[in-house]
Amino acid sequence: MTNELEMSTMTDTDAELTEIGSLLAPAYRVLGQLYLEPPEERTVTAIQQWCELFADESLPPELEEAAETVSTAETDPDHLRSVFTRLLQGVSYGESTPPPYESMYVDEMLNGPSTTEVEAFYFEMGVDLAVEDELIDHAGYELSFLAELCERGARDAQLGFIRTHIGAWLPEFHEAALDEEPPAFYRGVFTLTESLLELHAETLEESNE
Repeated sequence: MTNELEMSTMTDTDAELTEIGSLLAPAYRVLGQLYLEPPEERTVTAIQQWCELFADESLPPELEEAAETVSTAETDPDHLRSVFTRLLQGVSYGESTPPPYESMYVDEMLNGPSTTEVEAFYFEMGVDLAVEDELIDHAGYELSFLAELCERGARDAQLGFIRTHIGAWLPEFHEAALDEEPPAFYRGVFTLTESLLELHAETLEESNE
């Protein structure tokens, strides 16, 4: 009887984690695009709709606030494009926040040792991302990789990648970017991303206990 109960509990947990992964994958994909590319109507609409889906859910306060900020923010395309150029490409007059490459925040240089580690992680999981003009350790690609892991149900890899890579350095970028007082949409995107990563990792860790 005990074994049956344990098996039932494991099955329930597996089902919950599978559902969580299927909910997070599209969010990570759209967020990845928002870190990589100037915002377009389709990506802005997609993340706002995703946030609205969970408006009535019982979420941690920070995540609930971030979702509400994203879904209700003004999204003037020209203004958001200029903010993207300044914050996510590091192009501006005078000093600017270093763009979100893991190597910039971990190694303090582009294409450093951490870039090689990220590439090895991708290779180990057999993921071939369509990388164009960016280095593979850009936040956008790392979020896309995490989406792929969610779709595959690769839970150990999800947790490992959050704790050793994107979740370990992206908060530092967010802190620097938020100091520049971006508009509400990007404030929400940054907080939403960070909150999702932390909740995701905590959920996986609890399931392993």
